[in-house]
Amino acid sequence: MKAMNHDVDRVNLKLLKTAIRFNARILGLTAGTLAAVVIYIATQASIVKWGGDSGGYLGLLAIFFPGYSVSSAGAWIGAFWAFIYFGTCSWLSYRVYGKVLGTRISALLLSPVSAANPVLKPSILQLHGVSLGVAIGSISALSLFASTAWLVVRGTAGESVHAALFSNYIPGYSVSIMGGLWGAIELFGLVFLSCLLLATVYNKLVKIRHKTS
Repeated sequence: MKAMNHDVDRVNLKLLKTAIRFNARILGLTAGTLAAVVIYIATQASIVKWGGDSGGYLGLLAIFFPGYSVSSAGAWIGAFWAFIYFGTCSWLSYRVYGKVLGTRISALLLSPVSAANPVLKPSILQLHGVSLGVAIGSISALSLFASTAWLVVRGTAGESVHAALFSNYIPGYSVSIMGGLWGAIELFGLVFLSCLLLATVYNKLVKIRHKTS
């Protein structure tokens, strides 16, 4: 009986890892495609509405999308970079979340409790605040630091007045390597706490709904 349960546990763990990889790819493709479509449509709409005077704030995307411009060709370039950025960030976020949460699920599967009920059948789907916070917080912090570092490397840090506006929401942030690092740490903390709050509220609502159903 123990050998059978052990085999079932191994199958469940393998299925869990496969599901995490598959879901991460699907999320990355979906988010990347959606972002690409939004950038493409926004660029084309700007061209149609303002013609040769198009650009404005949308043109600031060229800071992060090399080669981008508010033009027909630039719309494709922007769509490409949007797909890469958002797709990668979404894929990585899910992989980090799945990695942390998967470790907890694996521990449950391999615990003595799994011998009595070896099949993975959670009765209530809840969010794990710490896992969610680590995943989204890490990606957000990394994105902010990478963007800031890119501006510094490009030599446009002093001209990036819009990026400097982050200091209004993240005290101590500046368009510099140290400022970006400090801002990334602060942003991670803010996002992490927000995810904990979100998970707590969501799980409370799920439990209430589960009791009343």
